[in-house]
Amino acid sequence: MKRLLVVFCILLPLFLLLLSYKIVLGVTSLTPAQQDVMTYLDDKGSLPEEYNEAESSHFADVKGVMRHVEIVFYMLLLGVTLMITYYRKDTMKLQKMFRYGGITTIISILFFIFMTFFFFDSLFTQFHHLFFPQGNWQFPLDSMILQTFPFSFFSEITAKITSFAFILGIVFIAVSFLMKNDTSSTRH
Repeated sequence: MKRLLVVFCILLPLFLLLLSYKIVLGVTSLTPAQQDVMTYLDDKGSLPEEYNEAESSHFADVKGVMRHVEIVFYMLLLGVTLMITYYRKDTMKLQKMFRYGGITTIISILFFIFMTFFFFDSLFTQFHHLFFPQGNWQFPLDSMILQTFPFSFFSEITAKITSFAFILGIVFIAVSFLMKNDTSSTRH
């Protein structure tokens, strides 16, 4: 149980973060230009021609990263679902997994917020070096890509994603307490 609990506490925050990413991106209002790019990134259309070669190359790389994120999301969904299913009849263990998974999610989100608040520039650069090692991620301020997706877009999306993941962590803790109370009342 202890090993699976540790694995669950690692997988759940990652899953909830990616779930939040998918939900927030799906409900966020986009400008027509942003929607055109998202349609391209979702493989449902072509990239508008107003982007130069470097910007088009970056969007092609973003599309690849998003495909990998999609695969990781479904792998995490499978892993979390299998663990919950495995312990579905052992309410005490499931309650413990939910509680510690929720706590780990909240701590992870708070750590992420702390790191981005104090080390945003460094984290931003490291993120781009990791996912775009070919270096095509820096653009002039007047570039079409930065006009379409200004810094404010990413900061707002990041705030929404982390807030939603934080709330989901709280939900897991709340469900664990409801399960604990339900288990206690059935024993009496």
